[in-house]
Amino acid sequence: MTPTDPWRAGLKEGLKQGLGQGLRLLLPQCRFERSIFLLAHMRCGSTALSNILCSRPDISGYGEAHIRYDGPAALGRLVVNQARRGSFRPGAAHLFDKILHDRHDAQAPPGFFAARAIFLARRPGPSIRSIRDLFRGIGREDEYPDDAAAARYYVTRLDALARLWARFPPDRRVGLTFGALIRDPEAELSRISAALRIVPALENRYVSPAASRRGGAAIRRKAAVSPGSSRAATTRPAMPPCRSTSPKRCAIRPRRPICASRR
Repeated sequence: MTPTDPWRAGLKEGLKQGLGQGLRLLLPQCRFERSIFLLAHMRCGSTALSNILCSRPDISGYGEAHIRYDGPAALGRLVVNQARRGSFRPGAAHLFDKILHDRHDAQAPPGFFAARAIFLARRPGPSIRSIRDLFRGIGREDEYPDDAAAARYYVTRLDALARLWARFPPDRRVGLTFGALIRDPEAELSRISAALRIVPALENRYVSPAASRRGGAAIRRKAAVSPGSSRAATTRPAMPPCRSTSPKRCAIRPRRPICASRR
């Protein structure tokens, strides 16, 4: 790092903070009560659910923005982040962000809990394996070199999510699991819509923008195995991987049991 690097970094951060504060005062969307947050952990199906939400014209967002929510100006920084990626909708009633790491919500101010919150979680075994597979695939295996490292992230994040859950009013939060979402996506989307008063209700379809695919992937589903079968469950994608840079139309496909007679 050169001697000017800290100065440049400080200047950049100061400009972002100032711009964020200014936008917070100017834009009506920059209020926590008009925000929707997906609070979850890595590899739980959050990308597809984020895309469903962000495909609506009344919601501005694209996925995980990596914003630290430490005060009201954070929403202004969220707008800057979305605008840089071509995802900001000036006419949208709501701002959206997906939060997967404690460093982004550990210092959440009281106003943060006026937002609408969707909590999403997946069972530990598949989550830990998927986290390791993801980081191995992108050449960052050293961040989660073994199951224990991925498990520490998972346990710590779920503990943080439990604390956050307790701080949201019951009428501003809804919780679901990855398993329920892929078993019956329409039912879970309907439950989210009713709990958070999203009108019209969420539909199981979305356009997957390139920005949302930088850190996530499409939901994968595990084929169910009938009781008593010794065959291990197989995994396969619920939809083709979104690899192109152009928008891709997708939906969450429900899991269907595979009959033993068909194996």
